[in-house]
Amino acid sequence: MPLTKMDREILKLMQQDATITLGELAHRTGQSASSAQRRLQKLREDKVILRDVSVVDPKKVGANVSMLVEVELERDRPELLPPFMRWLVETPEVQEAWVTSGRGDYTLVVLARSVEHFDELADRMMELNPNIRKFTTSVVLKTLKRTLAVHVE
Repeated sequence: MPLTKMDREILKLMQQDATITLGELAHRTGQSASSAQRRLQKLREDKVILRDVSVVDPKKVGANVSMLVEVELERDRPELLPPFMRWLVETPEVQEAWVTSGRGDYTLVVLARSVEHFDELADRMMELNPNIRKFTTSVVLKTLKRTLAVHVE
């Protein structure tokens, strides 16, 4: 679906604040409320907008430590991949997971209450996933930027 200039403007505004009213969205994009609603609905139907979420400050809910974890798997054990994928999906501390090139096969963003909490999580990860060859962890010392916004220029 090719995006119009108006679609892109709606996407920018919705990424800034998804609680914006239809009236305000219409006003800020220079269209009628019904037109803004139709465009917004079409963006959702076409899966350009996947879902609307609230961005939560991790530290205010007890997730005090952020880590980047590179996981390297045993390549000769493909039958063990589904349990690892299930573990990724079912583990709430894993905020994001990517299949990557480079040193590791997967890179994870993990939020934990403490280093000890992460250590317990890592022990469970290794116990439940025998195809993990090794993993390396980088502790985030300072967050300089955190966003879910996608550039739509």
